[in-house]
Amino acid sequence: MLRLEGQGDISAELCSGCGNPHPEYRCEDCFGIELRCSSCTVLAHKNLPLHRLQQWNGDHFETASLKNLGLRIQLGHTLGHTCPNPRHAFNDDFIIIDSHGVHEVSLDFCDCTLATTHVQQLLRMSLFPSTTADSKTAATFRLLEEFHLLSLVSKVSAYEFYYALMRRSDNTGISPIKILPNGMSRSILKQR
Repeated sequence: MLRLEGQGDISAELCSGCGNPHPEYRCEDCFGIELRCSSCTVLAHKNLPLHRLQQWNGDHFETASLKNLGLRIQLGHTLGHTCPNPRHAFNDDFIIIDSHGVHEVSLDFCDCTLATTHVQQLLRMSLFPSTTADSKTAATFRLLEEFHLLSLVSKVSAYEFYYALMRRSDNTGISPIKILPNGMSRSILKQR
């Protein structure tokens, strides 16, 4: 396990996607430990936007985000298609809570003439919004199901579940998480 904290044998390898001689990103959730350049990382995660990344800084791996690499999530259209009239989420600052932790993402709603409401667009992507008007936070259906099962079997409270997710996102407490427990609690209570 200690070997995974550094580059190990992959330090001299090329980007597994394009052959770039200086790959610096790896995914904690993908199978394998290959390093990729930023463009190949974004391409590989176009349909996996909630995976957690790490970036090699020359000494050790640091937490990185797909949002900072330029990945945008498009709602209201089939996967892989861009909207001719996208509308950025409020302040381009959307939070998705998943079993892997809390993710700050760049999210675009479809604003075409025949587009459905923002709430419907979120629900169709298995995202449960915390509010019905200008939501800035959503929880995945997978997370809500996980909480439901844990609360039934082991009596985990929403508070305990939320703080376990915060630890999963940043166990050091150095990086502040932008979501308050009541945002997730609202999603959980509405879902029940």
